[in-house]
Amino acid sequence: MIGKETFHKISVVFLYLFFVLSPFSISLCQILAGASLFFLFLDCIQKREFPKFESLVLFLILLYISFLFTPVFDWDQTNWKQTIFRSEFGDVWMAFLLLHHTRLSYREKTRLKQAVRLGAFFLLLSGILSLVSPYRLAPFVMDGFQYTEGRRLPHLLVVLWEKLSLYLPIGFQSTHLTYGGLLAIYLPSIWERTFRSFQIARKKTNSFFYRFGFLTLSLVGFFLLFLNQSRSIWFGLLFGILLLSLQKKLQIKKYLPVLSLGILGIAGILFLLYQNNWLFQRAIDDLFAKRSLENQRVWIHKMNFAILKENYLFGIGSGNYPKEFITQATPLVKELPELYYDLSITPKSHAHFDFLHFWILGGITSVVAYLSFLYWITKRILQVGKSNLFYLGFFSVIFAGSFQCFLLDDEVLLPFLGLLILLPSTSIRKKERKKNFIQKGQIKVYGILFFWILISSLGALYLTKTPAKDLSFHRTRTEHNFPSPFAQSSMNSMAPIALPTGTKEFYFKLAGCLDHNTNFNQRALVRENPVGFLIHWEDLPDDGKLPESLELEIRKRESFDQDKEYKVQAERIVKKEIFFNSKQIQKIQVHPKEYLGKEIEFIDFGFRYVWKGKKPFLPRIEISGNCD
Repeated sequence: MIGKETFHKISVVFLYLFFVLSPFSISLCQILAGASLFFLFLDCIQKREFPKFESLVLFLILLYISFLFTPVFDWDQTNWKQTIFRSEFGDVWMAFLLLHHTRLSYREKTRLKQAVRLGAFFLLLSGILSLVSPYRLAPFVMDGFQYTEGRRLPHLLVVLWEKLSLYLPIGFQSTHLTYGGLLAIYLPSIWERTFRSFQIARKKTNSFFYRFGFLTLSLVGFFLLFLNQSRSIWFGLLFGILLLSLQKKLQIKKYLPVLSLGILGIAGILFLLYQNNWLFQRAIDDLFAKRSLENQRVWIHKMNFAILKENYLFGIGSGNYPKEFITQATPLVKELPELYYDLSITPKSHAHFDFLHFWILGGITSVVAYLSFLYWITKRILQVGKSNLFYLGFFSVIFAGSFQCFLLDDEVLLPFLGLLILLPSTSIRKKERKKNFIQKGQIKVYGILFFWILISSLGALYLTKTPAKDLSFHRTRTEHNFPSPFAQSSMNSMAPIALPTGTKEFYFKLAGCLDHNTNFNQRALVRENPVGFLIHWEDLPDDGKLPESLELEIRKRESFDQDKEYKVQAERIVKKEIFFNSKQIQKIQVHPKEYLGKEIEFIDFGFRYVWKGKKPFLPRIEISGNCD
């Protein structure tokens, strides 16, 4: 016969497994979370009681329901099967996971916190394995512990002692951002226990191994977090620490020397990594580059605010973001054809900003629901007291959500919600706390959190002010496809560019334009106008010389999305020509019909300049956005 608490205990067991095994598989994570909810409802039926829907549950459900307003208004045109099950609304079931919050006892939550720490251990272990593995762990395991041709390989970080290769740590996740999000959720449980272990050590003399173990895990966590290079998570954790510290009366002068040394040490490490690691260098350079993966956000936010302008009240509805993105991008490409490729490879699945994405889908209702949900959780975390470091991941993910849609990633969202069910059901030790101080702290912390969302939204809006034509530029690369700064400076410059003294030969590739004209709403047609540019041989530098000759390569390059296809675009040389310095403007033109491939391709160019003088200068090249 089934006991009164049997279903409840089974539900807790599935929750325990959920926290432990989430770092390994999103499918397993969803199954375990769903099973825990199934037995929660069975427990409610057996006890003939209705689950308690707290404010946090209602606000989160309201957030998802708001995604259906526009589909309801357009009832006849809505594909309800896709809207309910294959769009953002399909995640609504995860909100019910928060029903566990009031049904778990203090003792059960304590044990589940141990499960979080065990899950953190497995997350770190998988991170270490992925750090040294030449294959991505998830597909490698799924394919029977063997590499399948065509599978994407991990990013190489560095080769130590010419033998040991280290790769970007991503655990069993598909991207470094997802792994970074999980680190933000799980690592604070280790940090909190490490901090408390040193406090306990003052009272116990036999806790050396206990302290050493957690300290080691904490350091490994910091190491993997740093190598993971999820910058939004880095700053999110710092932001969360700042918010939690506002509750405490810290003596800044006491910690100033340590903070100063720490900042200097971190700055030194960052400098060394920037000088010696190409992947880290790219991560920093992308923040300032005119055209990079980071600057795809300019396009995304241009589309975001164009959509919001027309749908700010009720939103566009669940599952409609990609379609609306293309609707806004189409006239832009019609006006500036050279933008098609950049916009075609820009991610269109979400707004890359949690708050904006919710607003775009659900309108003002989703804004109110989301901000109310944040307030409720912030209030509860600040009531926890000394152990609130355990919930640091909440603030980190919310902050980082201004750069990526972490709350749309099931692998992050489920553990994120799971973390919240471990919050105490009622305030802890009310008599020991000063109520007025706590309330003031709540208002201050939530005010800063709201201010950050406001400022980051305005920052995204500011990005949209960048003229579209300024975001199109022709990239230059070395023979081995690294950026070529000197060559880049010569593109549409005002004067010749000086090269290092003694340079006799200089080679670079120039990204040209597509050999077809196309748009999101039309079939690709072979381009009629030639692809070309001007070389300004007539500019005579005062203290140097332009090249004596130029060997020009006409190149063709594939145009698929490399990130989507998980492979590099192939390129080939179709023709070579020799030009001599004519001391006048020289026009180069290539007719697209001459070298057509099977698919749409880029017409690129290779330049090999040769000098005889001692002070070489690169001639300036004049090229328009569409190579007209």
